[in-house]
Amino acid sequence: MTIVMSQPIDILALYLHLATASEKRRRPHVRDRLLVIAASIAARCDMPRIAKYCKSKILEHNPHHLIGKWETVEAALEDSDFLHLLRSVQRQYPQEKAERLLEMLGIERGAERQAYYSDEEFAASLLGITGRELDTL
Repeated sequence: MTIVMSQPIDILALYLHLATASEKRRRPHVRDRLLVIAASIAARCDMPRIAKYCKSKILEHNPHHLIGKWETVEAALEDSDFLHLLRSVQRQYPQEKAERLLEMLGIERGAERQAYYSDEEFAASLLGITGRELDTL
């Protein structure tokens, strides 16, 4: 049975888990799509450093990706071109499908967020980075 998550940090974690799994499986295009969603969630949740990191990972793999057109993800969210891309990717990976994919991968989430001081620290850990590494962006 799939449990629908309603907290923004839980939804962000869902997409970060899948992006990390996609990277480990050497599926960079899938990872980038998931990071577009994660970056937009992070930006909307007032985690600009997480959004910036997601954007940098996308551009590291694909320097000509549309997300590079804007200085920040927050700015991108105000532009119809980016919103069109975001909606398209969200149709490919709606939350319900993402939850099923995570379940199929056997990733147990439980109360993992509670082990961290902040949502940003938790999100950074899912990306495999530290707050200090976020400071260097």
